[in-house]
Amino acid sequence: PADPATPIIMVGPGTGVAPMRGFLQDRASSGARDNVLFFGCRGEDDFLYREELEGFQATGFLRLFVAFSRREGSPKTYVQHLIAAQADLMRDLLGRGAHVYVCGDASKMAPDVRAAFAEILGGPSEVEDMVARARYCEDVWAAQSV
Repeated sequence: PADPATPIIMVGPGTGVAPMRGFLQDRASSGARDNVLFFGCRGEDDFLYREELEGFQATGFLRLFVAFSRREGSPKTYVQHLIAAQADLMRDLLGRGAHVYVCGDASKMAPDVRAAFAEILGGPSEVEDMVARARYCEDVWAAQSV
């Protein structure tokens, strides 16, 4: 969003986090602090850009939520689970005009994330309305067998 006061919610598990780094760098340079990132990885060893992301969090430019799907001794957790757990925060940010950016797997993650936001907002039509107003943007892909 052009206005740095507009909150953003980013969902970027795995390599889907790459474009979110650019968003964070740009927003930090303009002083924008209402930035939330849901990142997902298998375990501690797959936590891409950890130092950078935790640095943004430490300086107040990011609220970071990390889902570990294969961490020893913990149940499988995916980004959509964390989004649902943060429903109150999501409703607050969305009520203040937040934009949502989703990047990553199109086969499971993107539909599950969209469903989580639909549940929070009151139905799929609410998400479709955000898409129509360019407030919910996806950059997703899926591998296909030939």
